[in-house]
Amino acid sequence: MSLLRAALPFFVLLQASGLAPLQASGVSAEVSEPVSLGEVDAALKAVRGLLPECEPGCITPDEATAMAFATGEEGTRPGRFLLDIRGGGQSIHGELGTLFFVNSRQDYATLGTLTIAFEPDALRGLLQRARVCGAASVIEGQIDVKGCRSGGVSDLNMFTMMQRLGGRRIAVDGEVRLQWIDSHIGSPRPTANKRGEHEVGYYQVWVRVADADQVIFVHDD
Repeated sequence: MSLLRAALPFFVLLQASGLAPLQASGVSAEVSEPVSLGEVDAALKAVRGLLPECEPGCITPDEATAMAFATGEEGTRPGRFLLDIRGGGQSIHGELGTLFFVNSRQDYATLGTLTIAFEPDALRGLLQRARVCGAASVIEGQIDVKGCRSGGVSDLNMFTMMQRLGGRRIAVDGEVRLQWIDSHIGSPRPTANKRGEHEVGYYQVWVRVADADQVIFVHDD
């Protein structure tokens, strides 16, 4: 299948609202060189050289996006991917199975967003490693500090996932690729593309996680 080109500058304008079929970032036309994304991950790029987790080299979400579009729909590129978790969700469409997702941006439709797609068992294992800490409360001069907890996950859902993972910085070992999302309704609005004469939808940039050991918590206090 041909690589992607042309309409990429347009994708930045796509906006997400409501519960669409999870992530997005583009539609096809044909390209053989990487996307130019700018310094959208400046904070991650500035710190990765100081992180022991990034000694092998870490790839930021905009760099991962460029890699995926340059490789094309049929290809994958391995690496260690660094991101801050800003959003997430759960599959609501049968073609995506029972996957859970975390995103490097709250607006998953923005070009440069990296999506980590978790298989349920992998996510459960990861959440068992993720501590949840309550905030201190002050009542009439008495200070009660809620402790941190980890352990089992009784109900695997997107709310539990975001409670434990939201705002965390992680490094993920895996392969980045383009994932086509069919979208006849929802947001971003479907856009005509060259993948098929009548198909509408968009691409997400994915790293799929089948094993919790693929994920490292960075600065996990």
